Amino acid sequence: MFYELLATVFAGFAAGGLVYLFSRMTRGRIPASWSISAAALAMIVFSIWNEYNWFPRSQAQLPEGVVVVAASETKSWFRPWTYLMPFVNRFAALDTGSVQRNEDVPHQRIADLYLMERWRSAVALKIGVDCQKQVQARLETVTYAESGEMESGRWETLQASDPLLTAACG
Repeated sequence: MFYELLATVFAGFAAGGLVYLFSRMTRGRIPASWSISAAALAMIVFSIWNEYNWFPRSQAQLPEGVVVVAASETKSWFRPWTYLMPFVNRFAALDTGSVQRNEDVPHQRIADLYLMERWRSAVALKIGVDCQKQVQARLETVTYAESGEMESGRWETLQASDPLLTAACG
């Protein structure tokens, strides 16, 4: 967050400095006061670009085998442009290399799910996925039957085309 603030300030100084330089080179044909407006505009544009660029940058930095399974787009009243083009401010990624299965119950899997959100630390969860019933639950809500099958009162239903189901069971 600090580096993004620093980069925003530098973008403002750079734009303001360029406009001021052009003002000096043109001997006042461009008012020097425009440098303040240019600095403010550059800072706003850089901040907006940085928000829209966060998800692709974060996704590109994921290790091999970690797949994005859900992304949440956001809109807000104080960013009116987001109603036309919402941006992703959080996402969930499944580590396909962490998928474990019990040979006695092959349709059930355990995997690591990472929740990423802008301006926050990543949160790691263990989840249980039942590929046959197309449901998933956090592992702390799961108990095990004598057969080794996971049981939970908090299963969440998934669509057949859900990327989480595809990544964990595929």
